[in-house]
Amino acid sequence: MHKKHDLKHLIFFMGIVIGAPLAASGENFPVPKILESNVAFWKKIYTEVSTSEGLIHDYEYPLVIYKKLTVGSESSRLKSKIIDIEKGHIKALLTTITTQSDTAWTAEARDIVALFEKHASKEALAGAEERIRFQLGQKDRFKEGLYRSGAYLDTIKTILAQHNVPEQLAFLPHVESSFSPDAYSRVGAAGLWQFMRSTGRLYLKIDYTIDERRDPILSTYAAAKLLSHNFQQLQSWPLAITAYNHGLNGMKRAVAGTGSCDIAVIIQRHESKTFKFASKNFYSCFLAASAIASDPYNYFPDITFAPPLKYFDITIDYFIKPEVLASSIGIPLSQLEELNPALRAVVFSHNRLIPRGATIHIPQTVSLASVQQNLLNIPDSLKIKTPPRPEYYRVARGDNLYSIARRLGVSAQDIAIENNINRFNRIYAGQVLRIPEASALSLKGSVTEVAAAVKKDTTPVIQQPAVEKQQTIVPPKLEIIPDTIKEIIMATAESVPQQNVTPSARSGYAYKFDAEIYNFDASFSPEETRAVITISLNETIGHYAEWLAIPTQRIRQINGMGRSSYIRINQDLAIPATQETMEQFTRRRLEYHMAIEEDFYNQYKVTELKPKFIKRGETLWDICNQDGEIPLWLLKKHNKQMDITRLFPGMQIWVPVVEEKTDIDFKQETDKNWRGLFPLYLEPVPSAKPFQILY
Repeated sequence: MHKKHDLKHLIFFMGIVIGAPLAASGENFPVPKILESNVAFWKKIYTEVSTSEGLIHDYEYPLVIYKKLTVGSESSRLKSKIIDIEKGHIKALLTTITTQSDTAWTAEARDIVALFEKHASKEALAGAEERIRFQLGQKDRFKEGLYRSGAYLDTIKTILAQHNVPEQLAFLPHVESSFSPDAYSRVGAAGLWQFMRSTGRLYLKIDYTIDERRDPILSTYAAAKLLSHNFQQLQSWPLAITAYNHGLNGMKRAVAGTGSCDIAVIIQRHESKTFKFASKNFYSCFLAASAIASDPYNYFPDITFAPPLKYFDITIDYFIKPEVLASSIGIPLSQLEELNPALRAVVFSHNRLIPRGATIHIPQTVSLASVQQNLLNIPDSLKIKTPPRPEYYRVARGDNLYSIARRLGVSAQDIAIENNINRFNRIYAGQVLRIPEASALSLKGSVTEVAAAVKKDTTPVIQQPAVEKQQTIVPPKLEIIPDTIKEIIMATAESVPQQNVTPSARSGYAYKFDAEIYNFDASFSPEETRAVITISLNETIGHYAEWLAIPTQRIRQINGMGRSSYIRINQDLAIPATQETMEQFTRRRLEYHMAIEEDFYNQYKVTELKPKFIKRGETLWDICNQDGEIPLWLLKKHNKQMDITRLFPGMQIWVPVVEEKTDIDFKQETDKNWRGLFPLYLEPVPSAKPFQILY
């Protein structure tokens, strides 16, 4: 079990393997006959087909490969068109084969029949037109993963051995993330081991400043515990590995439904809405990846590996700015950030405090003695015992940065820097701003110096909303403490596209945290010992208990819920709360949703919105998992008028098309944030209203 340490107990990860001898790979990871073709297919994907190519193949008989297709670096929309055209052509050939005599078959059709005779059977041609699938290649990505694995592999094997997990499972991150600590999926899985928040919270710390899923070492301890637990419950490594993707309860249902613990039987017989291609192929992907990684030079003769990552771990018993810690230890801030991916990007981009008790990785190149001495030499004034409470401000009509800054006693430039406000990214009514500490002259001196040298103009900053929402009026106070929970609600003042109108690309795709989609309404009981909240997206009883620092059972008891009871979106739920605890609850709730959106938009962009009409029997799960997964909150974000609990046939919604950001995207964002940081826009929009502080 991973242990955190104080300054007297610094640990250096040497990668020494300890633990009991492991069983032979064949005993733990059999290759059933029916999976041999799947394993061969994934080896081909990982070693022969690049990410600019892909294979059109049969869903159930993957070695029935119709065509290798070059898709290049085109946009998702163009790629989809190219793929759809080829799929349509193949479908037409299959229809000809199954409906006409062989005398009418073309040479292409005969080649397809030969494919089935070799890798499946002629009888498998029935229904083949419904099993056509495209798989993007992974050769270059897998090779990059092999290189990156050199930094972590020895330590991962050490940790797995400590938990009696077979050494071969050290290769599982090839399937999950290509050994990238920065990997982040569309639905929110993060890090080397691709933990979802719900699972990661069982083993790791995850909040607005810390996300230990991104730490290769801490997340490996969590993965070892999860894999070990899966095996203890299922007594089969193939099932334990599949449960890593499909969920432990899902695999228990599969075992119960098929009456078998044989992975081959389960893949053949288990029917479930969620047990589809990815889950059925997860074990095969692992077998293929581990075979390649065990003999890398056979597949990539020129492969090189990153040197093992070596560092010390320290734990500090105070809050501290990252710039202060880096300069005190004597390393660049960028190196501190690179070595500590568990510290979320906001810690460095906004110079937030590193929390007390966080595990900090320090490069081995720094002397242990100097680290200890330098930390002791940090002035007490920079070692913060009780950090200031994070504050958030909702922009009202009539506001500008200078008026907000005057009221809150901070610098307008600091607010702009804190929120990346520039000529391309203006503030707008309903926006939630982070408020920097009033005592800080700037968050980053170099940025402020550059910004101050740029001439200001007077262009209005707030964009006019199409619809003015009702806002709660909150009088200014000396102490920023809300009188009612309603003051904490962050309503937006932006219009929503009508169902028969195509949303604007300019306003529809830019990232804006819109708290309106999360239903933050709450009301107190007359005695103010309970509050009633509305269940929102991505929330569980476990979240509420964590934000209130109480057991989940207490919330269940108040609501008369049993252990098997579940909650639904838009359902009312009573929680024990006072004004004081509710402020903390709402702040943590807000930061939870902000973190999810920030992480998503750091990696992905929405390129277009496609209109879609709901079909009979179609669910939200179906919509979010069609043509590439998208998170439910993103669907709601672009359909704010839609009641996601009440879908009906013929209902029109807008489905966002998501693509990974490219290096060009990242460069453009950086250029905009620097070139356009100032001028600040000073003229207020008419109809000013009193300001609001939010938590």
